Amino acid sequence: MGTKNKILISGYYGFDNSGDDAILRAIVNDLNNNIENVEITVLSKNPSYTEKVYKINAVNRFNIKAVIETIKSCDLFISGGGSLLQDVTSTRSLLYYISLMRMAKFFNKKVMVYANGVGPINGRMNRIWTRRILNKVDLITLRDEDSRIFLEELKVDNENIYVTADPVFTLNPTKPDKVINILKKESIPENKPLVGVSLRNWRDSDNLVVNMAKAIDHIVEKQNVNVILIPMHYPEDLEISNKVLDKVNNNSTYVLSNKYSVEDIMGIIKKLEMIIAMRLHSLIYAASQGIPMVGIVYDPKIEGFLKSVDMDYMCPAEGIEHQNLIEKIDIVWSNREKLKKNLAKLDEHMKKEALKNTYMAKELLEK
Repeated sequence: MGTKNKILISGYYGFDNSGDDAILRAIVNDLNNNIENVEITVLSKNPSYTEKVYKINAVNRFNIKAVIETIKSCDLFISGGGSLLQDVTSTRSLLYYISLMRMAKFFNKKVMVYANGVGPINGRMNRIWTRRILNKVDLITLRDEDSRIFLEELKVDNENIYVTADPVFTLNPTKPDKVINILKKESIPENKPLVGVSLRNWRDSDNLVVNMAKAIDHIVEKQNVNVILIPMHYPEDLEISNKVLDKVNNNSTYVLSNKYSVEDIMGIIKKLEMIIAMRLHSLIYAASQGIPMVGIVYDPKIEGFLKSVDMDYMCPAEGIEHQNLIEKIDIVWSNREKLKKNLAKLDEHMKKEALKNTYMAKELLEK
């Protein structure tokens, strides 16, 4: 059998967030499929759940002693993917991820920043600490060009920086028959074309709810569709989805009320004609399945991703106006067949780019 290649992965795992769950699923699949004799351990908020779902080892991310011991025994420390290195959420989370990388380097471990979206980082000391650790790690792959530009502005001079793609592009959706059963279980009819909406709480969320409800009423009346509100992070997204449902004036809007796997959500999105979405990975799921989209921008990463896939149809989350949103929805709806073809071509390219993360991790492990 030979010696195990021990890889430790750090990220926002075990928090019931579909986007981060998708990242972990993709990374684990790709590492298992491309590296022989690999043993993967993940730092998770919910280790027992992570072990059960992903069939890997997991350690409580808040158990400092266990984390240190696991770092000491690994061959490669992976930070990512996702938006770990930013201080919009909090300085505390940024320092947590920086500290883990510093610890790994202290124990002379190979460290890879894996398909990260980096920034914004606004605090002066936060920028200094981030630059210092990123100059010390062995390899950095980034999911978008905006992150590379941000590292230039941060004056990170690590020679091993590459723009690839989000790992989620390598995932495959659930089979159609299972998706049909899910829709039946949720009492969502398939008698009309389906349009998806995926929202999260943000500043000015009351205004967002009112204007999204008006936009949904518009598309239901004008295009004769059914609308599915798709939560990505439980329970927060379910709450705002239900608020929108309470505001709409039609009987063709439904909430996906139960929690589903990453692959299931991808399969559901694949059945849509288009999606209006806030969370990055709802947009990535759509792009990977060739589904046109309108983005609701609450963070620069949303705008950056939409531009990277040539889907320049977006509205700001704060101060959103339903007329502006309706205008974007109508454009995407009218051009959806052409947009689907463009996205299908792009998806093949993004899959190849996403797999480069794994190939580079393998090369680093073998050095």
